[in-house]
Amino acid sequence: MIISVGAVSCAKGVSTLATASGLVWPGERVLLDADAAGGDLPFRLWSAGPGAPRERLSSSPSIASLATAARLGLTAAGPMPFAQDTSLGVPTVPGALSAERFRPLRGMWPRGAAELAAWPGAVIADLGRLQPGNDALPVAQQSTAVLLVTRVDLESLAHLRDRAAELAGSVGDPGRDRPPVGVVVTGPPKARRFSLEQARQVLASIGSPVPVVGFLPFDPVGAQGLWAGVMTRRFAGSDLVRSAREVAQSVLTSWPSLIPPSLIPAGTPAPGPGGAAAGSDKTLASTMEGSPS
Repeated sequence: MIISVGAVSCAKGVSTLATASGLVWPGERVLLDADAAGGDLPFRLWSAGPGAPRERLSSSPSIASLATAARLGLTAAGPMPFAQDTSLGVPTVPGALSAERFRPLRGMWPRGAAELAAWPGAVIADLGRLQPGNDALPVAQQSTAVLLVTRVDLESLAHLRDRAAELAGSVGDPGRDRPPVGVVVTGPPKARRFSLEQARQVLASIGSPVPVVGFLPFDPVGAQGLWAGVMTRRFAGSDLVRSAREVAQSVLTSWPSLIPPSLIPAGTPAPGPGGAAAGSDKTLASTMEGSPS
């Protein structure tokens, strides 16, 4: 399964949301740096090699080796053999360092995305700016959920209005009752209620069924803790981590097929596209409240 994170305008906040989501997501998951303009995560995350000096992620394995292997089909381990351990405990497949290095992978993504979508774990994909012509769009098209990060300013809301409905019709399974796209608003913590309402009004003005699924605050202290790569009590209790947990819970509730089977109470039906399994919301909430460990 794939949860894609992208933006229709300024991509600020995309990598932060994708990484923080990987930190709090329940069950098996991997963070995929698939920004076609060049990935940021190789420069931001720290390796977790035992006894090794503190260093950034290695150049290999990477998204290039994953895409190449996917042409012949991935094993039951899915993307995990191509992920590197990080100090945050989030397995990460590093991205290409520039658009020029990503471009040769373009033709591999229709097959690669299908292979990732078939993996029962969660692939949280950082796609950067989701503009037309993005070489990683096949990943979004195979996603169960696509999260659009937006600010609440004139430019961002105009882009959101123009692109939300288009993306909802071009990504995910067109046969689903619910659109695969959801909006995450980012902004100052004190403007949370206003920002969420502004995004909802813009979507309502065009009759879009795309939901607003959460808010990611500007949190310099939390972001500093995230990219420092050390799980401290202060960072675990930050606005950033708390908000990422709320967004993840909202996403799992909105697209219940993403809920790991281990969180579904025994004897209840598996969640379908239209709603969560009975009793799963309470279990999910308690599990999310306890993350990250």
